[in-house]
Amino acid sequence: MVNKLKSRTSSNRRPQALCEPAPKKLTAGSKAQLRAAALLGMELRFIPASDFESLEGDTAPIDAAVDLMESLRTQAVDDRTSLSTTPGMDLDEGPVFRDWNSDAPLLNFEQEQLLFRALNLLRFRVSRLRSRLSPTAPSKKAMDEIDYKLNLAEQVRGQLVNSNLRLVSSIARKFSSQNCDVDDFSSDGCMILMGTIDRFDYSRGFRFSTYATHSIQRHFFRLWKTRQRRKERFPNAGSEMLSAVPDRDLELPICDDPQTVVDNLLARAGSVLDEREHQILLSRFGLKSENSTVRTLREIAADMGLSKERVRQLQLKALEKLRELLAPELKLSLS
Repeated sequence: MVNKLKSRTSSNRRPQALCEPAPKKLTAGSKAQLRAAALLGMELRFIPASDFESLEGDTAPIDAAVDLMESLRTQAVDDRTSLSTTPGMDLDEGPVFRDWNSDAPLLNFEQEQLLFRALNLLRFRVSRLRSRLSPTAPSKKAMDEIDYKLNLAEQVRGQLVNSNLRLVSSIARKFSSQNCDVDDFSSDGCMILMGTIDRFDYSRGFRFSTYATHSIQRHFFRLWKTRQRRKERFPNAGSEMLSAVPDRDLELPICDDPQTVVDNLLARAGSVLDEREHQILLSRFGLKSENSTVRTLREIAADMGLSKERVRQLQLKALEKLRELLAPELKLSLS
């Protein structure tokens, strides 16, 4: 009886599925409305200046910014060529140099002012165009102009980011204790840098580096405190495993060589760690051999085809497994 009901139910469902209407294709008008909705819903932050209204139709400030960016790009290429021909200079030396010491030239005060003025003027004009854009009957010409100005504004913002990456790297070095920390701090600092660019009021006449330094240092200090608390829960893997060896028998041969002790502990850890977690610990803390070097989260992530945050999560998970593995013997040794 149950089988008959199941058969009847399934047979009743099939015709309904076959009768479902095919999705309708969007008309040109619908596509335009969706595009307009995306433009109108986009967050747009800018610092207005008192003379922006009077600059309606004036392209000189934008043209000057475009010319400056082209000049800076040419200078960056020339500087890179000069460095590549310098004896003893390796442009790929170390992850921090490669990723965070940008080729973009540093900006002087006048160049800074010109780019920030263009960035905020472009966004101001986008805001004006959006205020006149109809959500139900949007003008294609108006939307094309908005997209063009938004793209140009992002190019200006990108130039400001690239020209200040060395500032981020410099501050990151002061807060970090090893290369892998520099890489992580620099990654977070880049996000803070982009936020400070959006909030910076160039019309007050201050250097951007002064404003950005305070913002980045505040964020790094909070990040440093968070890392200190995390280290209390998950100390360095190598030292944690060595200090976790009790005085009594842990089914390990007596050995005075720290590397051998670590190798034996890692061999035992194979019962609780999967291959991926095992490789992450070996690479992250330089435990593959006595001369192994510590690798950054980014390097490990690139090798394994994962995101940096995912590698961090797997690392913490593996350390917690090791803690649970050794906990019973630690309690026994202390009893």
